[in-house]
Amino acid sequence: MSSADLDLMPALARAVDEDTLVVHFQPEVDLASGAVVGMEALVRWQHPQRGLLWPVDFLSVADRAGLLPLLGWEVLRRGAKELATWKSLPPLADHSPRQLWVNVSASQLLEADFADRIAELIAEFGLAPDTLGLELTDETLATGSRHAPALMDELRAAGVVLALDDFGSWYSALGTLGELPIVAVKLDRAFVRGVGSDLEDDSIVSSVIALAHAHKVRVVAEGVESWSEGARLCELGCDRGVGYLFSGPQLAEHARLMLAHGAGWTAPAGGRLPWQA
Repeated sequence: MSSADLDLMPALARAVDEDTLVVHFQPEVDLASGAVVGMEALVRWQHPQRGLLWPVDFLSVADRAGLLPLLGWEVLRRGAKELATWKSLPPLADHSPRQLWVNVSASQLLEADFADRIAELIAEFGLAPDTLGLELTDETLATGSRHAPALMDELRAAGVVLALDDFGSWYSALGTLGELPIVAVKLDRAFVRGVGSDLEDDSIVSSVIALAHAHKVRVVAEGVESWSEGARLCELGCDRGVGYLFSGPQLAEHARLMLAHGAGWTAPAGGRLPWQA
């Protein structure tokens, strides 16, 4: 571990208590209708000396320090609180997203009371269970392989929705789509960046979409950055997209502004989105 990582550990351990963790929200857009149908909750750290740090700068440190569960629950709590706000305040309630999506780490998944704590969080903020979505990666499922299937079934039975994140970035196999109790796969940016210009990527994305739809699983493209990517994904039948084409991650107050506008997009005409004017 580097000296820089060692220097981060004590401050990271205090970050939750000192309220220096920041949750940003990035919209998930229905590519056919243009509506914002979900939001992803993404953690940032406002470090007192180094400024705003992204997950790549500190999550590996948090993992080695055993702090990932603490950070994960803090993001879940703040996200659930913000979702409850969206559902309760006009005009936000008219445009509030269907789900808030939060990443879950392997260390959280291994906690014996994980499902119970999720249920308590949903009850505390008066949420419908299917408005809180949990994103799991292949790596997370593999790390918690002994417990993951039963836990996923327990969560789905309680009404919580699950998605497979970063599909294709680790060891994802198309054959697993029918075996997991998930409602969505999130297609890794590595495939999205080639749609419309790379026949192999077009073929891969088309195959994922076809198989996912056969299992009644929707496909969300991650890292959609250009109008041409968005338009081609629409043509291929992709359900939803996340990326800078629609919006980067935003602070809660800016996310509320997006929702108040009834924000969305229209493909493939171009132009600026309502909240970017």
